[in-house]
Amino acid sequence: MSTKMGFWRYALAGTAMLLLCSSAASARIIEAKGISTIEKGAILVYIDLELDTVNGIDTRLQLTNTSNFLTRVDCYYVNANSHCGGDGGPICDSDARCVELGFSSNIRCLPGWAKRDFRLTLTKRQPLSWNLGDGLSRLPLADQPSQDGQFNEGAIPPAPEDPFIGELRCVQKDVGDPDRPSDRNDLKGEMTVVQTSSNNSIDARKANAIAIKAIEGAQDGDPNTLNIGGPEAEYGSFPADGQEGNVGCPNIWTVNHFFEGAEVVSHEGGVNQNVNTKMTVVPCGANFLTDIAGTATLQFLIYNEFEQRLSTSTSVDCYKETLLADIDTRPGNINNENRRSIFSVGTQGTLTGMSRVRSVSGPDDNEDNYDGNGVLIQLEELWGLGTCGAAPANGETRNAVALCGVDSDCPDGQVCNPVSGGLPYKTTAANVQFQGNRSQGDQIILP
Repeated sequence: MSTKMGFWRYALAGTAMLLLCSSAASARIIEAKGISTIEKGAILVYIDLELDTVNGIDTRLQLTNTSNFLTRVDCYYVNANSHCGGDGGPICDSDARCVELGFSSNIRCLPGWAKRDFRLTLTKRQPLSWNLGDGLSRLPLADQPSQDGQFNEGAIPPAPEDPFIGELRCVQKDVGDPDRPSDRNDLKGEMTVVQTSSNNSIDARKANAIAIKAIEGAQDGDPNTLNIGGPEAEYGSFPADGQEGNVGCPNIWTVNHFFEGAEVVSHEGGVNQNVNTKMTVVPCGANFLTDIAGTATLQFLIYNEFEQRLSTSTSVDCYKETLLADIDTRPGNINNENRRSIFSVGTQGTLTGMSRVRSVSGPDDNEDNYDGNGVLIQLEELWGLGTCGAAPANGETRNAVALCGVDSDCPDGQVCNPVSGGLPYKTTAANVQFQGNRSQGDQIILP
């Protein structure tokens, strides 16, 4: 299916608004005021960090103290790489990869979750920027004071592995008592994933860090347990009028997206461009004391442009990065299974749609327990740059150019011809909309 890119961007927004308005008519929607992708916070979560030097991929990170005061920040890289046989083995993405590396078939590719921490002291209005692969061994104003006599302190290590996938979490601390979390909301962050090819083609996608806000005066004296929502909330927000209980992580994530395999016509009808969507999900809570990964079950309600609805579910163990079509089919598009996915444009019959994503709380589903199992989500679109089939010969009518990323993006019988020395995709990142809060809390446990 194909149509004009600009028109369908508008249509997608209209469809989403229609669905949201119809939902709001039957139930009051509470905005997740304690979580933001555009405002400052006391906890920052950078999702979808990537480093792969061989393939020219690195992530540029930015962290800013927006206040007029000295502040302290404790940060934790989370390494979500999988390894053959567990931590210490070579990096892998499947059991088959372990066999290729010479391991026996009973050695599994096991997901990992390991932290590397660092601590910083930032002067007022201090921005920092560093590459994930390099870190920052020396901060500005480390030896020479600012005009107010303040010094930056600390150093930022590089990613613990290369290649690397994972996240970064930063917590604002009290300068006067460095072990005590601060109830100020002074931190802002951004991240940009950059890939450079052998012919110097560059692809960059940028997103804001997700900010979790502290509740002023709500710190309970336990510096190592950060309560997001729940009965003893320190982060999130107090209930709105007429609502009960403190509120924490978002209840529903509203994902507007193209269906997998959608062909978008651009350049005045001269280009058919294939687009796919990747989703990255991490638990809202984390345990940095025991390095035990958070888990969650995600439920999806998928609406097409005719408001027809289908559903599916998947699980998250520490960190999940997946194409939408791989949620309900085997990863890797084996035997073109992606075309049978409920996220496929052929299954849905429309180019775009909206998915409502909700994690399942519990097991107790008790507002007094911290088992909200909330999640945080970021989206990425992949726009193919290769071309399907051969170019027309002299004298033949030139049809629209079909752009692709892999062979399965092309019609049957054609292959995807990549740009020589170039990148297979151009990508864009997006922070996802969310609505409502859950009364069950989540916790971040610090060492």
